[in-house]
Order: sequence, then structure tokens, then C-alpha cells
Amino acid sequence: MAALTPLPLSAALSDGLRAAPWRYVVTGANGWLGRATLAALCAALGDAFSERVTALGSRPGHIDIDGIALPVLPLLDWTPPPGERLLVCHYAFLTMDKVQGMSTEDYVARNEAIRHAVLGWIASGAVQGALVPSSGAVYDYLRGLDDPALAAARNPHAVLYGRLKHEDELAFQAACAAHGTRVVIPRVFNLAGPCINKFDAYALASFIARLLQDGAITIHARRPVLRSYYYIGDLLELSLGLLLRTDVTAALCFDTAADETVELDALARRVGAVLGRNAAPQRAPLDPALAADCYVGNRTAIAALERQLGLQPLGLDQQIDATARFIAQELAVPLPAPTR
Repeated sequence: MAALTPLPLSAALSDGLRAAPWRYVVTGANGWLGRATLAALCAALGDAFSERVTALGSRPGHIDIDGIALPVLPLLDWTPPPGERLLVCHYAFLTMDKVQGMSTEDYVARNEAIRHAVLGWIASGAVQGALVPSSGAVYDYLRGLDDPALAAARNPHAVLYGRLKHEDELAFQAACAAHGTRVVIPRVFNLAGPCINKFDAYALASFIARLLQDGAITIHARRPVLRSYYYIGDLLELSLGLLLRTDVTAALCFDTAADETVELDALARRVGAVLGRNAAPQRAPLDPALAADCYVGNRTAIAALERQLGLQPLGLDQQIDATARFIAQELAVPLPAPTR
């Protein structure tokens, strides 16, 4: 992958992050949220970035950000430096695609080891604030508790993933409450924006990559697929801003969701329009017997938090444009045309 470029936050938030007496710890540093957070902290902290940021992953390495080779240290071997006050952005989690490559027992054990390591930092009193994203998959797991037939019909890997994410929510909420640590837990549904690391794993990114490489968009889903996208920079602006505020509750859990919900066919056409390549997607015939796949969060709570912080999130076309510019850079292809 190409070196990351800084991801600007607002001037007010950047000032607050520089002034806060924290070391910033980013776990899961090589994932999408980890990379974006490091790019945002690089923009906010400037020359102090490499001194005030610790990146942790599953194995040692480094991440290139704006000419800085930031070391990535093994998470399970790391302990907080004595006397340091930490803000932890905790993204380390073996994702659903990893479930299929190992036993259920191993998958659970490895995620629990990560959880207990970070909970240990909180118990030590070193952590002043924690950003611990969860997932919309939690709802699938919770609905299955009330409806065993529904649970049986779901992908068992998705149910397991949702269960572990819900257990993380409960564990971090309890630990942070016990030790006076502020915590923000966004339940992430669909994100857009730079630093994405798996183009084929997400519909929006795959549509953009196809058109940038002069390919055609093909949608295989036989049912309507509904999504609502939230810009990753806005999620960081909101979450980090909430951790800096003392006039909001110390523990927050909310869904990511935008004002606009879009079906994949309409999304593909919007991508084409933003990129100036208006090719209609190839779509498999819909099966009227199949219910819609609606993976969309509840907008109410996040909208109230946006108003409290004065945040105006990017609209869908702007999100497509920002995502396309990053993907074009990664693929070394010409930049997309300006947004309409």
C-alpha cells in the first residue's frame, strides 16, 4: 500500500487533541479504522505525532504516514508506560473473514486475549478515555436470542462475530465505569472514505475500483440491499470530540447512520455519476420471495450527538468522491472527475 496522507480534523478538535495530556494508543493499527485514526492524529499532532502515538497490531512492523515510518508493536506484548495517561482507540479484533480459517474455539480465545489485555490497561488506571467501536452485527445476535428460528437461519459466523462484539461492549462499559474512564462505542454499519484497506470486501469500494479500472459494475444480490454510509473522518471527529467533552455522558453507545439510505443499484449509479462514468450496473433479477437485506443503523442518537458538537456530516456524493480519490491513489489510476 502507498504511504498514508494526513486526514484533517477540525481546527478545534485538533487543538484539543494537542492540548490533552494523553498518549494516543491505536490498536488494530493496520485495519481501516486504525489507519484512518493514525492519519487523523498525524494531521492533528503535527511534529509531536511520532512521540505521542503508539500503534499496536498482531505483529511488529511499521506504517508509513506522511514520510513517517511509525512502528507497529505487538499488542499482546505491550504494557502502558509508567505514569502515562492514555487515550485508547481500540480496533483490534479478528474480523468475520478470519472465522472461516480457524476453529471456533481458537477464534474466541484469540479475541478474548485481546479483550483482556486492553481491559488490563483500564484496570491499571492508565486509560483516561477509550474509543471502542462495535458493529451493527450485534443486533443480529441480540434478535437471535429472542427468536431461535431467526438465529438458526443466520450465518453462524456472523452470529458469533455479533456475540463477541456484544460481549466487548458489556466488558468495556463495565470496566470504564468502574475505573472512571470515558468510553465511546459506535456500532459501525457502513463506512466510506480514505484509508480503506480491502476494496473487494465492501460494495462501495468495489464499485469505485471497478469504474476506475474501466470495468463494469455487477450486482449479484437477488434481493434489495439497503445501506447507509457514514464518512470515516466524521466518525473520528464525532467520537474523539465526545471523548474531549465533559458536558456529555461518560459512556455513549450509538449506531452509525446517515440521513440517506440507498439500494445497491442506486448506489452504483451514484458512483458512476460522481466519477463521470454513467454506465448502468448489470443486475441479477430480483427474487420477489426474498426479503430485503437492510443493514442500516438507527439515525436518532448519532444525529443528536452531531447537533451537540455542531458537526455536519458529509453527504453521500461527497463520501463517494473522498473514497474514490483515495482508491485512485492506491491503484495509481487517474483521479475521478470533480463531484457534481
